Amino acid sequence: MKRNGPRLKGPLESRRAVSAVIATLLLMVLAVAAGALVYAYAMGWLGSATRSPKTGYGQLQFISLYADADDDKIKIYVRNVGGIDLTLDASSIYVDGVKYANGTAITSHSLTANSVAYLEVSVTVAADTFYKVTVTATDGTTVSQSVKGE
Repeated sequence: MKRNGPRLKGPLESRRAVSAVIATLLLMVLAVAAGALVYAYAMGWLGSATRSPKTGYGQLQFISLYADADDDKIKIYVRNVGGIDLTLDASSIYVDGVKYANGTAITSHSLTANSVAYLEVSVTVAADTFYKVTVTATDGTTVSQSVKGE
């Protein structure tokens, strides 16, 4: 049976599709943009992960930090992990904000890059008490960490 009268078009029948050429170009643009984002992210991450340390600044790092309650001493091994030589003077150690002199026989430590110095502070140490230890170089480079008395 044939219908007479105007034919009504549904919503899908009245729209035209994007041509295959335009669709292909859009997909290529999206793929190139995604590739550029991945490349930029990977190069930024790899660049920071493989960068060598800067040579113009000092940096200290604790290798070992021990608060001996039996001996009333805090024993410190500190390493220069920066790119310049650092100097630690005899009064470069702070325990809970109070300045103490280095108790070792050496009064001045010159730390070349990647070298280690031993420092020692005579202070009353109580077991199970935490102490904040800060070591400062003459140029202002510092390292700080808490240690528990044992």
